[in-house]
Amino acid sequence: MLLLFGLLTALSFGVADFLAGLVGKKISPLTLTFYSQAIGSVIISVLAIIFGGEIVFSDLAWGAAAGFVLGTGFILYYKALSSGRMGVVAAVTGVGTAIIPFSVGLLLGEQPAITAMFGIVLVILSIALVSSGNKSESGSEQDVDENLISSSLFSRYRFQRGFLVCHRDVIQAAIAGLWLGFFFVFLGQAQTTSPLWPAASATVFSALSVAVFIPFLKPGWGFSRKIRWVIVAVGLCQTLGTLTFVVAANLGMLSVAGVAGALSPVPTAILAFLVLKEKPNWVQVTGILAALSGVVMMNA
Repeated sequence: MLLLFGLLTALSFGVADFLAGLVGKKISPLTLTFYSQAIGSVIISVLAIIFGGEIVFSDLAWGAAAGFVLGTGFILYYKALSSGRMGVVAAVTGVGTAIIPFSVGLLLGEQPAITAMFGIVLVILSIALVSSGNKSESGSEQDVDENLISSSLFSRYRFQRGFLVCHRDVIQAAIAGLWLGFFFVFLGQAQTTSPLWPAASATVFSALSVAVFIPFLKPGWGFSRKIRWVIVAVGLCQTLGTLTFVVAANLGMLSVAGVAGALSPVPTAILAFLVLKEKPNWVQVTGILAALSGVVMMNA
């Protein structure tokens, strides 16, 4: 049952990530995150009030911490999705998300099989493979505008270190993945008979944490009516993923549940290749396969 709910978490977040990437160029990542989390928070809060039963305040606190991480992490992640290759960004974020709950689980005394230890090494190597295969859109070093590189931290740039070429979207994805890993850690601490209250707390505080940045970043609020149902779907999928992970974490080890939930790049990448016709090169394919293989080994 742990694996079932873990995979449901991965599927829910994976579909949400794909949909968010589709509309990411038409709406600010900050605005998208706020709307989707606000929609999800209303729905899950109503369900918690009706079916949640007794409130345990420690579970609400862990949910709030998880929500803060989720909201702020989504902003960076959606920014990477909207500006980079969806399958690659999802894979890099996924391996980063898997490392944190796995490592914390070990620190808490969990003892997965030795195969899982080798999975960590494979995951780290896969990040380098995926990054090195992410060539610039122009296809050459000479095509990079040096003025753009120096104009802003968030301009299109890349770091050259031998064979390793890392674009901004890959770096954002790696940071977002490590940060989002703590979402699984915090939410996994909510030991409750009803997953609704910690899931509701996480979703509500995710929306609130995003709202804090709105006065400073001043995103555009408008968006096309054509994508409103996509935004609703993103919120529903994210909320379902949060709910199923609370269940999974209560059924077994955090290291296992967290890694299962981090398999979300699989449905995202599959949808990107099938729907968007993305064509990864062999280095990226190797990196993605290595990332997914490492995650599976960590789950052993």
